[in-house]
Amino acid sequence: MSRLPALLVTHGRVGDALLDAAEAIVGKLDDVSVLSNEGLSRDALAQAVRDRVRSFGPNGGLLFVDVAGGSCAQAALLVAAREAEGPLPVLSGVNLPMLLDFAHHRGELDARALAARLKDKGQAAVVVLELRLPPKGPGA
Repeated sequence: MSRLPALLVTHGRVGDALLDAAEAIVGKLDDVSVLSNEGLSRDALAQAVRDRVRSFGPNGGLLFVDVAGGSCAQAALLVAAREAEGPLPVLSGVNLPMLLDFAHHRGELDARALAARLKDKGQAAVVVLELRLPPKGPGA
């Protein structure tokens, strides 16, 4: 199976920062690109997504967005629902653990199975961390 492509569609420079961090850890991620909504109307953003996913092919790819109800998600969903040649799952709440897992498994699973795996990985990465220090004071 060939490695699936991906597009990060995010607000501002969120996608750039995430991709830079992932590539600093795992190396260059070919066929992974970033699109910011900065300065784009909803229609222009949808057209930019459409233009980017044309090269994905019949195996599809993944669209990562930052906010579930935002303009990036709306544009991604519009393109995925109407114009994708292959499966094009849209994952919201993109985070670094999700991208790292994508990098390691994008050649092993189809787009839908990988999307389900990444959803679980992304959610599992959100935890409340607590630092427990020994008590201060006499006898401690």
